[in-house]
Amino acid sequence: MTLEMRELKGDDLFTLLSIVGKLDIKEDFIALFEQNTASAEKVVPMDHQNKKPTKAELGKQEETRIKEEKEAEKRGMEAMAGLLQKVLMNAGKLKKDINSLLSDLTNTNLKEIESLGLKEYTGLIIALFKKPELADFFSSIASLLQ
Repeated sequence: MTLEMRELKGDDLFTLLSIVGKLDIKEDFIALFEQNTASAEKVVPMDHQNKKPTKAELGKQEETRIKEEKEAEKRGMEAMAGLLQKVLMNAGKLKKDINSLLSDLTNTNLKEIESLGLKEYTGLIIALFKKPELADFFSSIASLLQ
């Protein structure tokens, strides 16, 4: 059985906050976003330069931008992997909340979620962690915690 997952919406905030609260990951969020802020401070905006860059300088800037984007993406993936690990390690505490959220996101009943095979169930959890809206949620939470 393949379940389609809808986008996260505002009402999902309360379930997500409950899950995050039970994970006790405040320090993880702060460390992640301090790291991202530190790397963002190195960037010099193009409009703050005095002269027009040469083709060589433009090429170098593009290489730097691509490298920094890859580094930020890697840090983001590492953070999401760490959060997924915490969710899985705390599955007992979070079972009811996670199943409820998955049920709501897939427009199925709780019994169907609970009876999914291991592959389908973990696939749903991974799909949830890959949602761009979830990254937005984590960014918002991190900014509140600083």
